[in-house]
Amino acid sequence: MGVCNHTKLYVCALHPSRGIFTGVGGLAFRASQSLQAEPPKKKKKTDPKQEQLRQHRYLKRLKKLQYKMGKAELKPVEEMRVDRALLDESRKRDLPEIPPEEQERRALLLKRWSKFKFAQHVAETRLIEGAIKAQEKALNELRTESEELYQQAIKTDNSLFPLEGVGPTHTPAIDGFDKKVIDGEYVDVTRQYR
Repeated sequence: MGVCNHTKLYVCALHPSRGIFTGVGGLAFRASQSLQAEPPKKKKKTDPKQEQLRQHRYLKRLKKLQYKMGKAELKPVEEMRVDRALLDESRKRDLPEIPPEEQERRALLLKRWSKFKFAQHVAETRLIEGAIKAQEKALNELRTESEELYQQAIKTDNSLFPLEGVGPTHTPAIDGFDKKVIDGEYVDVTRQYR
């Protein structure tokens, strides 16, 4: 194993060997690849006829296995079936050409909307950060007053969950509506194939 440093670099270039090299300092530390090799194996000469027979037997065995397993039944994909009437070329609508003034107006509207949403996001973020800072300040003040009250304030309230809230809805309540449907219970009507 040869060791090289920046003073003996020329020696390493003349005598390549497996080892650890440091070029400029400890940051350039690396190990060279191990040079392991073996002579290539001789290929056995086989008769082409025998190779063909071996391949034929292998294919025959595969066909037997396929026959034993039975014919594979393909599952029909319902979503892929499209009514032929819908594929008619005459059903395609030509989109109206948008005048350049309208395109410009839409581009400006999109820019204004982006600016508005960004400003809204920044305002909400600042509001949340302000609330968190106020909470931290209140907790620090409480800690200086009383350690017991502080420990009570930072305790988690496990009675909050499960939380069920009833508020105004866009539509009136439906008679006989089962709330379990909202929680993810449903009747599975998926077709089963074998």
